[in-house]
Amino acid sequence: MPYTARINTPINHVQLTNVAVVRMNKGGKRFEIACYRNKVVNYRQGLELDLSEVVQTERVFVNVSKGEVAKAKDMQKVFGTKDEDEILKLILSKGQLQVSDLERSQQLEKTFAQIAEWISKNCVQPATDRPYTRSQIRHAMKEANVSIHPTKPLKRQYLDSVKLLQKVMPIQRAKMELLLVVSPEDKTETETILKENNVSSSGAKETPSILKYQILVDPSLYRILSDAMQKMSGARIEIVNQVVTKQGDVNLEEEVGNNKNTIAVDSNQDIGSQAAQLMSKVNIYSKNNDDDSDEDSAIEDTNVSRRKSQKRNNKKNRKAKRRNQIEDTDTNNNYYNARSNGEFRNQPGVLEQSGEGSVEVADNIKTSVATDRSDPSGRKSCNTCGGFFDTASEFRAHFKSDWHRFNQKLKMKGFVPVSEKEFLLCDSSSFFENDSIL
Repeated sequence: MPYTARINTPINHVQLTNVAVVRMNKGGKRFEIACYRNKVVNYRQGLELDLSEVVQTERVFVNVSKGEVAKAKDMQKVFGTKDEDEILKLILSKGQLQVSDLERSQQLEKTFAQIAEWISKNCVQPATDRPYTRSQIRHAMKEANVSIHPTKPLKRQYLDSVKLLQKVMPIQRAKMELLLVVSPEDKTETETILKENNVSSSGAKETPSILKYQILVDPSLYRILSDAMQKMSGARIEIVNQVVTKQGDVNLEEEVGNNKNTIAVDSNQDIGSQAAQLMSKVNIYSKNNDDDSDEDSAIEDTNVSRRKSQKRNNKKNRKAKRRNQIEDTDTNNNYYNARSNGEFRNQPGVLEQSGEGSVEVADNIKTSVATDRSDPSGRKSCNTCGGFFDTASEFRAHFKSDWHRFNQKLKMKGFVPVSEKEFLLCDSSSFFENDSIL
């Protein structure tokens, strides 16, 4: 036979590509089937019902990679049938799916993103009743060391993640708005149920035949109230709003109130957090004594403290640089505004010549030009914040104050500057640490 006429590959050989193996060990025997990738999960979720779209070949193997087909007597002994379609469905439903590392990591990342999205949509900050963004939730989940399970139900993982997030940030599940419709005979029983579950109600809207209670409850109480309504004749429960959150912009008065609420919430958690920190320090100290690693711990603490001090210094330097830039900008604006208005004429330290048009200005002119023309005493005033200053030193110190910096931020954002009394009502430290508030 000539060389060109040789057949090196068997005609009946079917090469399997893009294969995912589902394996089952039963009765001391191993059975495998060859499936398409990503189709097994769809079949188990009920999204794919056609068996031919899931398996690459409708045969049961002992070893897919070697092409060893399972014997009929072994299938009869283990499964009690020789019907390969029934055996395929059983292995698909209960078998072990072989997943690569890349597929597993992609599935975990997808589950992580879904849980973060659920938390962002269904949870709020307790003091403000406003939701967090998905990026904030993802960062907090990593900080809280939330672990994702590939097969555990998403809702269960979502609830567990919320409990872990409560240790690192103020968060709770958003309340539900419900409408309870009961008969007048069940009024006493309904109010007793609401009182037992700590549900506050503004009162019932009475009509001749029914009573309506519109309440805000935690989602965990919905099942309890639903079961209670089913026991009453003619009573029903309706979901008015599944997730109650606040939307829109925040004004200054609301922010001041939110800061007070946040302080109240944090104060309730101070005792527990301080106790937990104390216990953690005691455990670390005892562990170091048992392991005779005091020297290593001291070195590590020194490195940590050095890194923290370096971060604090860098933050202070950035704030000082930004403060100086704002101060220089405002001083220059005051200088040029006064110069354009002709406030330098016939003043000490200024010599104007009409012939050549040259002007000699004293070195300290920039700090003394911002005088308010409407003030008869000639006191200095800031063009941004307003107010009057008796001395030049007070006027210069004003540009370094938090009030002036805060008004500069408002001015850059397009808002109207506030007076000193309004500024003292708000928590300035929270505004400078979190720029997203403005």
